[in-house]
Amino acid sequence: MKNGITKEEKTAISHSTTIVGNIKAEEHLIINGTVRGNIQIKNYSLFIGPNGKLEGEVHAQNVRVRGQMRGEINAKVKVEITKEADFSGIIRSKSISVEKGAFFDASVELGRGLPKTEGGQKTSSKTAVTELG
Repeated sequence: MKNGITKEEKTAISHSTTIVGNIKAEEHLIINGTVRGNIQIKNYSLFIGPNGKLEGEVHAQNVRVRGQMRGEINAKVKVEITKEADFSGIIRSKSISVEKGAFFDASVELGRGLPKTEGGQKTSSKTAVTELG
């Protein structure tokens, strides 16, 4: 603790690490390696680095994808797909941002009470993002 502020815990999976199996954590998670499995960090954030690869289902507060992901994202608050990202799958969240240049092939469900399977605004996109409006 420094000046009354605690530093939040986080776990990082390095570029030379491959995990096959599910992950459940009570802290932020950074993936720079490869993960094949589901991730559950409901009250924390997931960051997929530019060299990170994930195949599976994610339940998190926030998700930021800079690397490659195939699967499903269920985020309580927001999902960010950066220009370096290669995402294919399903996203359920309250909000989403996709930067110009990202590869984005997804079904998206947005809404206030998400993540859930009903009652949100559904959109679908199967294209590389070339312009944001």
